[in-house]
Amino acid sequence: NAPPVTERRQEPEPAAPRAEVSADTAHDAKFGEFVAQTAGPMVHKVAVGIERKGIMRVQLGEAAAPEDALPLTKSLLAGARKEFPNKPILLALYDPKGAAILKAHYDPEKGVHYEVAGKEGETPAHKEAPKGFDHPPAERPLAGSGTTAADRKFADWAMDKGSKYLRYVQADLEKHGRMWLGVTREVKPEDTTDLTRSLLEGARTEFPRGDLTATVFDPEGERIGQAILSANGKLRWVK
Repeated sequence: NAPPVTERRQEPEPAAPRAEVSADTAHDAKFGEFVAQTAGPMVHKVAVGIERKGIMRVQLGEAAAPEDALPLTKSLLAGARKEFPNKPILLALYDPKGAAILKAHYDPEKGVHYEVAGKEGETPAHKEAPKGFDHPPAERPLAGSGTTAADRKFADWAMDKGSKYLRYVQADLEKHGRMWLGVTREVKPEDTTDLTRSLLEGARTEFPRGDLTATVFDPEGERIGQAILSANGKLRWVK
């Protein structure tokens, strides 16, 4: 006789980890639950206080890789802007251990501005950005700031002269010959090169060294490109 057939019992698959959600209001909670559901294991904790305070904090899950930081931030901010239209928003992102990675500032009038977190006692300009993320570490929208006193003096001068066209200037010229700048909506695409050249040539008078580099971002915080002014005065763009 054939041996009896033993029915195998299929074990249910373990449920995917779900982010912990905290919120200030019912509207915040609704958006937080949406983030937890759509982000899955990419996100460990979500704290939403956008409706009253304009703040959202997100801690990444273990499944999130460093290169996920930028696209996830963009996605979260886009969702928050849709859910809370015309509301200024600060989105703070943390790694799985709770260490700050970056902040995204959204202003309906000025666009998006990113800040890369620095370690305690470390100048933000010296903090290496997460992979795939090279936005400037400015302290606030419309900021003029820098690594050294000379850098800050130049950034303040640039903001004073070009406040209509610049959202922020972050300078690390004295030591490393580089700066970051965000342009306003007043700047037409065809005028970006002339504006950047003017700033780099202004920097050259204060920091006579080799190549000077400016990384430029549009009003939405998207990278336009990088301009390099060589010692012989030639300007080269890297998209």
